[in-house]
Amino acid sequence: MLQGIYGLSPQQYALAFGLNSAGFMVFGYLSGRSSERWSVKGTLAVGLVLAGLGGVGLLIAGLTHVPLVVVIVSLFLLAGGTAVTSPPSTTIALADYPQIAGTASSVLGAARFAFGGVAAPLVGIAGALNILPLGLVTTIAVALAAVTVCALLGRPAEIATPIPATEGTRTCVE
Repeated sequence: MLQGIYGLSPQQYALAFGLNSAGFMVFGYLSGRSSERWSVKGTLAVGLVLAGLGGVGLLIAGLTHVPLVVVIVSLFLLAGGTAVTSPPSTTIALADYPQIAGTASSVLGAARFAFGGVAAPLVGIAGALNILPLGLVTTIAVALAAVTVCALLGRPAEIATPIPATEGTRTCVE
């Protein structure tokens, strides 16, 4: 898209890709720090808003011709928002399954890859010379994520009951 529509050279494309990669790393780091200071749910909401802004920017770019900077900023916001949502969503998803955290983490990772496998062909439907499918898929995906988060996190939290230690079993307090 960046090379076919906006005519970026391979070097310019590499710089744009590097900018998004750097943004992903920085926003991912900041997400972990903000979850400690604010809240996990608040950080997740901020990430969804950032990703949503990026998706809408790409949707607008697909509907009208916009300057390259709008597309670059939209991709940056999308990548940054994705990085911000990853730590808190993983924390929330694994919180109820401490005994099987490894398995739960594997299922979460597989679900992310499965969604990517389904979304990738949808983005490529119109070919590399059209931004609209990318904007549609990302905007719809972020909207579905936001609805899912509101539905799941809006319900009252269940009270976890501790598992009693059996005789002869050491606890972490001992």
